[in-house]
Amino acid sequence: MSAGGYHYGKTIRHYRERRGLTQQELAERWPRARGGVGVDWRYVQAIEYGKKRIADPNTLRRLCELLEIPPWEFGLSSYDPFNPQDSLPTKNHLFEESLSVAEALLSQTLAMRRLAPLTEVEQQVQRLGRFLEASRSELPPPLRLERRLQKLVIEYYSLVGLMHYEHRRYDRARSSFEEMLTAARQAEDPVLTAHALQKLGVELKRIGRRSEAINALEEARDLALKISRPLAAFTSAYLSQMYAIAGDALRFERTIEHAIALAEPLKGAYGDGTDFVFHKLSGIFLLRCRGYLYTNQPQKVLERYEELRRQISLDRNLWLDYRLHLYRAQALLRLREVEASLEEARAFLQAVTGWQSPHRLAKGYELLSEIERSGYGDLVIVRAFRQELLEHLEQARSQVSQ
Repeated sequence: MSAGGYHYGKTIRHYRERRGLTQQELAERWPRARGGVGVDWRYVQAIEYGKKRIADPNTLRRLCELLEIPPWEFGLSSYDPFNPQDSLPTKNHLFEESLSVAEALLSQTLAMRRLAPLTEVEQQVQRLGRFLEASRSELPPPLRLERRLQKLVIEYYSLVGLMHYEHRRYDRARSSFEEMLTAARQAEDPVLTAHALQKLGVELKRIGRRSEAINALEEARDLALKISRPLAAFTSAYLSQMYAIAGDALRFERTIEHAIALAEPLKGAYGDGTDFVFHKLSGIFLLRCRGYLYTNQPQKVLERYEELRRQISLDRNLWLDYRLHLYRAQALLRLREVEASLEEARAFLQAVTGWQSPHRLAKGYELLSEIERSGYGDLVIVRAFRQELLEHLEQARSQVSQ
């Protein structure tokens, strides 16, 4: 007996009374060391008064299950390394609450991409990564395989890939999404599988593997149509871009309008995080404008401009402002309205600067290259934009290196 007179019986009595059991009722359910249940009530009384001791740890574990006693009260771990096949106690409130907090952190991080600079988003990703690393190293094997934790790991691959994407580390982004897809398929999770296919399709498109990109996005769309309206709208919108890039204007317009038809009836519920979709209706409208550029319909970009601007404001989807100006600048350039295009280009720079994202700033360099290829590189206003853009790019590199 330790100093202070503690013995297991005090804990057993506390939890017995908490459950509303008499000594006789507990005696009838008492786990015996050699199997079976049931002892004389006087034995329970002797245990509770410290006159007898329990030497068998398996008996203590079975009492934990019976009376809902946290194993640590007996100096035990929830995990029994001598009987690894045994399941853990069904009620582990700390673990469940920890997962709930981590899930909320992940959802908030995805939502933050619309509102916060990249550096702030990355801090959240790093916090989640530290939690998952601690979970892998410190939790017993059964809890490491718990389904909610496994889903968090899969979703974390997505966040890591998105951070690589923002830093223009596209090969590493693709690798993260491939890991995400493998893990999602192993977990037999259709929602996360569809997300992984969508993200992988976008990265395959980026390196010119268009047929593979279309296959991935079509698989994502087909899977999503069976399980989730928001996810079906999201994957269809990105699939439409591949049809546009391929020059198939008819399939592009059919697919993007189908995405809008799926999302619009959901109103504010589209992009609220259901099935991990944080892509607002304004995001679909924006993809429609980009598709018009791919299919050489710049006038339609200008016609949809006010509708898109209003929707971005309604959704508070502020991070899309830079693309709003970018696509309008590209459309005006293709209509040979160079001065108006440069005005939008400067608005683009103003909108993108605070996000501290090399990927987003690089879009300005792509726009500059398009302007110069169109034969306007020697104009004073173009040279001024080039200098301003290079200054912003250098500033962004400096912030990332710090």
